[in-house]
Amino acid sequence: MALAEMYLMDGLGRKVSGLIHNLNNYIHVVDMQMAMLVAKAGSSGDQPLAAFESKLSKSAKGMSRIVKALQNNGQCSFYAQKDPAQINIADFLAWLMQFWENDLFFKHKVSCELNVKEVSLNLLVSPFHLTVCLEQGIRNVLEAYQEIDDPDRNRLLISVDVLDENVNIEILSFTGIPDLNPWEEGSSSKPGHLGMGLPVAAFVAKDMGCTIDLHGDGEKTVYSVLIPRNRQ
Repeated sequence: MALAEMYLMDGLGRKVSGLIHNLNNYIHVVDMQMAMLVAKAGSSGDQPLAAFESKLSKSAKGMSRIVKALQNNGQCSFYAQKDPAQINIADFLAWLMQFWENDLFFKHKVSCELNVKEVSLNLLVSPFHLTVCLEQGIRNVLEAYQEIDDPDRNRLLISVDVLDENVNIEILSFTGIPDLNPWEEGSSSKPGHLGMGLPVAAFVAKDMGCTIDLHGDGEKTVYSVLIPRNRQ
């Protein structure tokens, strides 16, 4: 489990530069609009406040985006906790996609689509376990897309279906699977990689009573996490 924690924290750390980049964009807008507002107010002191509405509005929107980004990223503390909690799957996946926008390749190069048929679906699961399992699937897709370097294929389709007494979360990508056993410890097609991502995700999934599957046809790959709906 310590290795799973390392993978999760490593993922968080890799997104810090993207988070700073995104916040800086919002701060720049606020700073620019406030500077223009001060300059205009100094040269047009007799104008009513309504004359500055446009710049005030842009500054307010910039501040709102900063607050939203901080709130969204602040939820990392919840999704890293190991104790079981009630999680709305639609909300969780929406947060996860917003959080991954701190990865600038994901934000600018990948098109992501969510399809959750039962938006009120709640599961009692460990946020840590769920995050580790799904992030590993997303991380593998992004690494494959970076190697392929074909913007037309950079699509990520995430769907959630209820199958009998199970919830199936699928991550579909337009990638292939290397000719090796992805579940074998130390197995990796990427130089310098430990080859422990999928084995760790499988271990974490088993620990919460779930299963992970990976299959493809050479053109598409599906990474899925099957979760019992009524977990004790």
